[in-house]
Amino acid sequence: MIPYLTMVSFWGFIGVVFSRSRIKYKDKKLVYCILAGISLFLIMSFRHVSVGTDTWRYMHEYENADFYFHRRIRASELGFSYLNYAIWKTGLGFQSYLGIVSAIIVFTLSLLYYRYSERPMLSYYLHVTIGLFSMTLTGLRQSLAISFTILGFLYLVKNRKLMFFMLVVLASLFHNTAIVFLFVYLLRNIRVDAKRGILIYCACSSLIFFRDLLGELVYRLSPDKYAGYFDLAPLIHVNPLVIVVAMAIPFACFVFWPSSFSDEENARLMSLLFLMSCANFVIYFLALEVKLFERVSLYFSVYNTVLIANVIPGIKDRKLRIVAMLACIVLPMVQFLLSAPDSSLGIGKYKFYWG
Repeated sequence: MIPYLTMVSFWGFIGVVFSRSRIKYKDKKLVYCILAGISLFLIMSFRHVSVGTDTWRYMHEYENADFYFHRRIRASELGFSYLNYAIWKTGLGFQSYLGIVSAIIVFTLSLLYYRYSERPMLSYYLHVTIGLFSMTLTGLRQSLAISFTILGFLYLVKNRKLMFFMLVVLASLFHNTAIVFLFVYLLRNIRVDAKRGILIYCACSSLIFFRDLLGELVYRLSPDKYAGYFDLAPLIHVNPLVIVVAMAIPFACFVFWPSSFSDEENARLMSLLFLMSCANFVIYFLALEVKLFERVSLYFSVYNTVLIANVIPGIKDRKLRIVAMLACIVLPMVQFLLSAPDSSLGIGKYKFYWG
């Protein structure tokens, strides 16, 4: 855990230094994202194969990339096999492969924070404590798929629809579940104000009473290859506290929702972030019926790290803003310290590859 805490402390240190500098905000933001991104990349790429439950499996697949590629082991997710095979053909070892994958993940995340987070330091911090960080250390395939959907999201905000569709399809070639991100396209033109926000939040919350019907629908629409996930239903349980937190994030953000936005793009962005946060907890409702479906929430939960970082600076009352910031620092860290050491993702005992 020490390397993780050291990295987060470093982010806090450079954040304090930059807050006292006279550098222009945009330049300061760029430099911060570069430094935070590099430190995150080092932690991810220099890790030992024992860090992350599935890392050793990915090492085996990479070292046997020729077999996996020509035998079409991943028939519907060939993007991942092609990437592995292409890197393997260069003669690079698995540690270098981890570096390339980590670079892709960190680059897309940093690009998201640089472009759309008002407080990148808070976004990076939330990424580690309540975000995708743990998954990126073990679930390489889905993490890459999420990275491509992030790029797609960036294009969608700019109304580049074709690029959005192409990147989501590309993501599905790494992990089939990424196709659900196409749903975001339907949300792009919905603008959230006080009245709509309440109606949308209440409507999404009410779906918990229809989760069995929705679960049956998901079961019927799911490919046969995922049928085993449904068979595992009695063995896996979703923590109710996770659902409460997922519901609390959009609710709290809406309470402090900005009364106005600087421009149309910002209004579109914030509305989309709120809607995706609501979609995130609806997915958790479904996960109560369709176990392992909570993995789909990862495509949406990453944007909570931007939503929170954008809402807090807009709180007008200074004391309330400080309390909100402290809550966003203390509570996620407590959750991370309690869950990470014994997590099923296997990231608790970090060590470098040379250790």
